[in-house]
Amino acid sequence: MENTFDIVIKNGTIVDGTGAPGRKADLGIRGDKIALIGSIDTQDHPSVIDAAGLMVAPGFIDVHSHSDFLCLIEPRSESKVLDGVTTEICGNCGSSPFPLSKETLTRKQEGYSKYGLAIDWQDADGFFARVESQPSSINRGFLAGHSSIRDFVIGYDNRPPTGRELSGMKDELTGAMEAGAFGLSSGLIYPPGCFAGSEEIIELCREVSRLGGVYTTHMRSEGEKLLEAVEEAIEVSRRAKVSLQISHIKTAGKENWSKLGPVKGLLDSAIAEGLDVSCDRYPYVAAATDLNVILPNWVQVGGMEKQMERLTDPPTRKRITEEILNRSNDEWYGETMVISDVHTASPEYKAELSGKNLGELGRERNRPPLDLALDLLVEQRGRVWIVAFSMCEENLEEILGWDFVGIGSDSSLRSQNGLLGQGKPHPRTYGTFSRVLGRYSRDRGVLSLEEAVHKMTGLSARKIHLDGRGEIREGYFADITIFDPKSTMDRATYQEPHQYSRGIEYVIVNGHITVDRGIHTGAMDGKVLRRK
Repeated sequence: MENTFDIVIKNGTIVDGTGAPGRKADLGIRGDKIALIGSIDTQDHPSVIDAAGLMVAPGFIDVHSHSDFLCLIEPRSESKVLDGVTTEICGNCGSSPFPLSKETLTRKQEGYSKYGLAIDWQDADGFFARVESQPSSINRGFLAGHSSIRDFVIGYDNRPPTGRELSGMKDELTGAMEAGAFGLSSGLIYPPGCFAGSEEIIELCREVSRLGGVYTTHMRSEGEKLLEAVEEAIEVSRRAKVSLQISHIKTAGKENWSKLGPVKGLLDSAIAEGLDVSCDRYPYVAAATDLNVILPNWVQVGGMEKQMERLTDPPTRKRITEEILNRSNDEWYGETMVISDVHTASPEYKAELSGKNLGELGRERNRPPLDLALDLLVEQRGRVWIVAFSMCEENLEEILGWDFVGIGSDSSLRSQNGLLGQGKPHPRTYGTFSRVLGRYSRDRGVLSLEEAVHKMTGLSARKIHLDGRGEIREGYFADITIFDPKSTMDRATYQEPHQYSRGIEYVIVNGHITVDRGIHTGAMDGKVLRRK
């Protein structure tokens, strides 16, 4: 019967993802689509959700995520879906799970073996076949990583590509996008992406533009040379005629906090010029990344073996230390950088390190903070992750208020259970979206509730071209998050990050109830989303 629905949501306030004011209405779901918005008689419907006092929103879209490999380990995606996320976009910051060079494939196999994950693909087609064979509680799309492509074609050499190599990089990019990737991401502070010049990025982005994709960038600097990095990103968009998303826009380092006004001026001018420029941001003042980021670029030329040689050669290590300390003093590194996780499989050793800053660990081991950091990089063969406190609350609130900034966690999925419950990951892993709704919308008033939902749904869906998602609209996919506006809040903290959010009452993914009154149902109805 036309008026029979699989799920009816009654008595809720619909916040549709467009930024329009919320409105009272019922919602009927048939199959995986929203079939009707209006007044619905609940008789003869198999499942009715009473959403009185609750907000009915599109499922949240994590536009900047890193679950590329862990999605194959933990299909329930608990830290995401219990925060209201129904879709995430992976492959950011230049790193994607395809293509994988022989060296990187070996390193990934070693790194993920402790999870029981067999990495048996190298190219985009192989990865998409693998990820589509794996059940998932949420939808997932992917970008092709520039660093991954460069590594596959050139390796870790610090030089421009030859003409043949550039053609090879374009071929890999085109193949990835034809397989389903939504565009290209770059990580211009990480090797080997940091070895690329602007012309290389522009040439690749012309291919992205031709194929109707998006270019997302972790810029070359978010601190000392922030303005130059923004100008470079805009110039890529201008010359390649490509849609640009600046990842986790920020001003890192106290000495750079005053640059936010000029950054906004550059972005406003680009938008006024007609360029398709936007950004994303997470609602925290600490970043999270690899400890390798402190190393000068030249240290990482040639890959991990060469890096280890340089870090263990006394004269070379002395040069490395001097160059790092020319940027900031030992005390700064000691106080601002906190170990969040290390590769070792020993839970006891993880617990000994995690949650302590470099200064604390240095005092325990009678080592200066920077020496301790370099020791850890050698000990863990580069697999050390940190949380870095470098931003200010005032700038964060201003950035969240910019109308062209969406919300992304910049994190991989995690779980309270098993190996994924170890370490102290950044709390954004669990609480990004509920924190925006609770702290920054309800409590601080930085955003109206409708603006907050728009930044987490419709804005990101349009940027990535996620057709039929991101809004509550008849005929759209039934990805829906129902939350309590009075109680929604993140619970994850820096010291106790493995805590699920509260106030996310129901999550529906492709027409199936995946979270029911705050509890994961075990539903696995997520899809792999591909560029059309």
